[in-house]
Amino acid sequence: MSRIKRVFLARNLSQDQRALKLIARIEPRQVMEVENVLAANAWLEQFPDPLAQGKQSLFLTEFPGRFLEPCPCTKGYFRCGYWNLHPVVGCPIDCSYCILQEYLNSYPIQVYLNLDDLFAEVVSFRRAHPNRRIRLGTGELADSLALEPELGIARRLIAFFRQEKYFVFELKTKTDRIEIFSNLSASEKIVVSWSVNPADTARSEENSAAEISARLAAAQKLARRGWPVGFHFDPLLDWPGENSYLALVDEIFRTVPASQIAWISLGSLRFASRLKPLLKERHRGSRIPGGELFPGRDGKLRYLRPLREKLYRSLVRRIREHNSRVLVYLCMEPEPMWQELLGASPRLIRKELALPLSERKHFRPG
Repeated sequence: MSRIKRVFLARNLSQDQRALKLIARIEPRQVMEVENVLAANAWLEQFPDPLAQGKQSLFLTEFPGRFLEPCPCTKGYFRCGYWNLHPVVGCPIDCSYCILQEYLNSYPIQVYLNLDDLFAEVVSFRRAHPNRRIRLGTGELADSLALEPELGIARRLIAFFRQEKYFVFELKTKTDRIEIFSNLSASEKIVVSWSVNPADTARSEENSAAEISARLAAAQKLARRGWPVGFHFDPLLDWPGENSYLALVDEIFRTVPASQIAWISLGSLRFASRLKPLLKERHRGSRIPGGELFPGRDGKLRYLRPLREKLYRSLVRRIREHNSRVLVYLCMEPEPMWQELLGASPRLIRKELALPLSERKHFRPG
C-alpha cells in the first residue's frame, strides 16, 4: 500500500468507523473530505496525469446500486456465463492496454464500504434463483488482490463464498500478493487466477504488476496448498510471437500441477478506439499502437480473425499436449470459433466453468 498517497473520504462518512479504521491501516500522506467522486476528480486534475495520480488515491464511499451484474458481452459473441462483483472499482496497476483508462468516470480507486449490502444482494439473488450455478469474481474493474490485505475485502469475500454452495468465486490478479491465504484452508469453490503475458511483454506493458515469475511462484504456492488456480492469456498481443506464448504455457505446467488448474482463458487485445490516443499519450514506449488493429462487430479495435484463430489454435494444442482435460475457454469470440477451436460444446464448457473441479464430468484434470 506504499503506492497509496492519499485518501478522499465522502463527507457523509467522516465519522464512519469502517472508513477510519481503513485509513489507520493505510496511513496515507493526505486525507481529504469531499462531497463526491467528482470533487476528487477535480482535485486530481491539477496534475499533468490525473489518471496516474488516481492510481495512488482511494475514494472511500458507499455504493447505492447493484454490486452483482452479468459480465457484458457484445451481441454475436458467446457469453461464458461470468458475473461481476464490484466492491472496488479502479486499479493501482497501470497496464498500457487497460480499458479502465477511458471506461471509468473516476480517477481515484473507489472502495465501497457497505459490504454487508453486497452480501445481502448475493443472498437475495441466490434465493431468487435456487440451484442455479454461478461463476463470479471481482477482477473485471479492479485487481482482486493488489490492495490486500490492507483493504480486508478479499478475506471477507472468501469467508462468505466458501459457505455458498452454488457459487464458484474467482479472485483475479497480476500481483504476487497472497498474504491473506497464509492461514486459510483451501476451498475448491474459491479460485485464484493470474492474468499472464510473456515476461518481456509484461515488463513493458504492465507497469507496477508483478514479474511473471513471481506470479507463477505465487500460483505454485497456493496450488500446492490445495487452492484451485486459473490463468488468463488476455490480452494476447501480436508482437511477442507465438513461441513466446507457447513457452509460457510450458512454464505454467512445469510450475503448477495440472490437477489444480480450474481454467485457462484466451482472449485477444480489444479496446474502444477512443482509448488509442490516450494510450499513445500515457504509454509512449508501448508497441500496441503499431499493431494492425481493425474495428470488430462491436466497434472495438482488434486483430483480424485469422491472426486470432492461429494463435488460439496453437495455444489450445499446446495446453492439450500437457493435459487434455484442462478447461479452456475463449473471451469475446463467436460461438462457432469456440466449437471449432475447443472441440466441445460451448454450452458444456460454460456449464462446467460454474462447477468446482470435483463436480465436473468432462474437464477435470488429473
